[in-house]
Amino acid sequence: MFSFKRAFKRDSLCALVPQENGTAFACVREQTSGPPLLESCGFHPLLPDQAIDNNLQQVVKKLGLGKAPCSTILGISDYQLMMVEAPEVPPAELRAAIRWRIRDLIDFHIDDAVLDVFDAPPSGARGTQDHLYVVVSRAAVVKQRVDMLQDAGATLEVIDIPELAMRNIAARLEQDKAGVALLYFEAERGVITLTRDATLYLARSLDIGYRDLIESPALVERLALELQRSMDYYDRHFQQAPISTIVLCPLPQPARPLAEQLEQQTGISVQSLTLQDIVAASDPALEEHAAECFLAIGAALRSEPTEL
Repeated sequence: MFSFKRAFKRDSLCALVPQENGTAFACVREQTSGPPLLESCGFHPLLPDQAIDNNLQQVVKKLGLGKAPCSTILGISDYQLMMVEAPEVPPAELRAAIRWRIRDLIDFHIDDAVLDVFDAPPSGARGTQDHLYVVVSRAAVVKQRVDMLQDAGATLEVIDIPELAMRNIAARLEQDKAGVALLYFEAERGVITLTRDATLYLARSLDIGYRDLIESPALVERLALELQRSMDYYDRHFQQAPISTIVLCPLPQPARPLAEQLEQQTGISVQSLTLQDIVAASDPALEEHAAECFLAIGAALRSEPTEL
C-alpha cells in the first residue's frame, strides 16, 4: 500500500503495530526452502502514564530495529477500502481519475485524502477486469503514523492495511488454493476476507468483536449470516466455486466453542489457525503471542515491493 521507498531487496521484514494499549511486533525471515521463519513476535504493553510514542521507541531499541526494513498497519477505523469501477484512462492519470470518482464516497474533503489502488479480481463469466480496490485515508492519519515510526528510529518501508495482512496469511494456507474465508477479531471489531490463490476477492469489516461474541453468544447467528452473504456474493459476482473452509484467526480466549457454533450455523468446516499453519517459529513459545501479534505477522509476511 502506502510505500516510502522505490524498491527494496530483503529476505526479512519486521512489522511494528502501535495500538492504544501497546505495540505489537513480528519479524519474519524468508528461507530458501520451507515456510518463512518467525524469528520473534510479541506485544509490549503500555506502562502506567506512558505515551505510545515512547512505548514504540522502546520496542525499536530493544529489538535493534533501527536499520531493519519495517512495515506497519493502519487501524481498522483509520481508512476505507472500497471497490470502484476502473476508469478508462492512461495509467499516469489513474489516481487523479480515482480521486474524482470517490470524492463523494468519503466523509472528508478529497484534498485531505491519500489513496492507493490495487486490482480487484476479474468478475463475471467473461473474467473481465473492470474494478479496482481503493484504499483511502486522511493524509493527516498517514503522516502521524509515518512520523511516529520515524521518530522512534524505525526504517519504515510501507504502511499496509489489515485486509492485506490477512491475505498474506491466507496465502500460506493449503485451503487457499480452493478459496478460504478468514475471520479476524479485535475486542470490538472484526474483518472477513475471502481469498483464493493469494488473491483478495472480498473484504468486509464487522462491528462485532470477540468481546461481543463472548458476552452475547447469540451474535454467532448474525456473524454466520454476514459470512453467508459475503460468500454468496463471491460465488455470484466472481463466478467462483463455493468456499468450503472458514478459518478463525487466533483469539485471546479459546476459539473452539465459536468454531463449533459457526460450523453448526453455516454447515461449512470451521478451523482454528495456529502459527505452525503459516510459519516456522524459532521458538515454540511464540505461539502464545499469536493473537496479540497476528496482524503484525501478516504484515511481516509481505512479499511484494510497492511503488506509489
